[in-house]
Amino acid sequence: MINVSNDMYKKSSLIQMNIARDFYLMHPGDRVPTILEYTEKFSVSRGIVQNAIRQLEEDGCIEIEKRGVKGTFLRQIDSKKLCTHTGWGSLIGTMPLPLSIDLTSLATALGEQLENAAFPFSFAYITGSERRMRALEQMMYDFIVVTRSTALKYLENFDFVRECITLYHCSYASDFVVYFVDPSKHEIENGMRVAVDRTCRDQWELTQRLCSGKQVEYISFPYISFEDLVRKKVADCVIYRFLDNTERKDSDLWKMGLHAEPIQGIEPFYNEDAKIPVVLVHKENYNIDRLLQKYIDPVQSGSIQQAVCSGEKAYKLY
Repeated sequence: MINVSNDMYKKSSLIQMNIARDFYLMHPGDRVPTILEYTEKFSVSRGIVQNAIRQLEEDGCIEIEKRGVKGTFLRQIDSKKLCTHTGWGSLIGTMPLPLSIDLTSLATALGEQLENAAFPFSFAYITGSERRMRALEQMMYDFIVVTRSTALKYLENFDFVRECITLYHCSYASDFVVYFVDPSKHEIENGMRVAVDRTCRDQWELTQRLCSGKQVEYISFPYISFEDLVRKKVADCVIYRFLDNTERKDSDLWKMGLHAEPIQGIEPFYNEDAKIPVVLVHKENYNIDRLLQKYIDPVQSGSIQQAVCSGEKAYKLY
């Protein structure tokens, strides 16, 4: 049996939180949505909306001014007080473990900009876009970072996902290549053991395409530990991000003399989209997209990332 009064209390609290988020993203002088606009937007009574705005006024979070037929406008805002009503106690994003210069610099770029928000920010580093996606579905985190190729698939297949920011000026990772244990091999052949991580959507989908029509054995492994897998010769080859000169010198791949073969015969989808980072959010996390867009600038993100990659700026993990 539903407790009506308790249900109404939860609904009133949710509406006040959402309206507080609206005000937090406004500037003095902005027009305030009408009571009717809010009642239609949230499908609630006028009383709930009026009480929510009145409470924010009484708590000193906002000052509004009625200008007759012109409407109501925001006169003043106390962001520090208002943020306590938004439900954004802290912001948490999730992205892959920053084991490459691309990801380390990307984490620095996003974290540095989000330091300007009034809310504490941190990253949870999770390898495997499928794992990050499940966490977003459960609203464990405020946003996830994936490649554009992965984002397009998720946006197509899941109703709860919303694209927030596409970071065209940033790099998620280098190109995928095929690493072979046997230096005489240049393409995947029948009978080969191919290492895969099914939770890494790009790597798994690309592996399937390259192995299409061939009889291979898939060896499951965590993406971050594939070097150990190859070193022990459990697998014959793996599709992996190319290690540049700064990354490969300490890599088992480099020490073992493994060679990389470029991937050919796959549409440009993987040449560009698999290198572009995208920030995804849950559509029911009201206004989280606008909040992130307020602080994360795609061009600035690219500038910070380049500065870290060039050594002009020290990396910082959050």
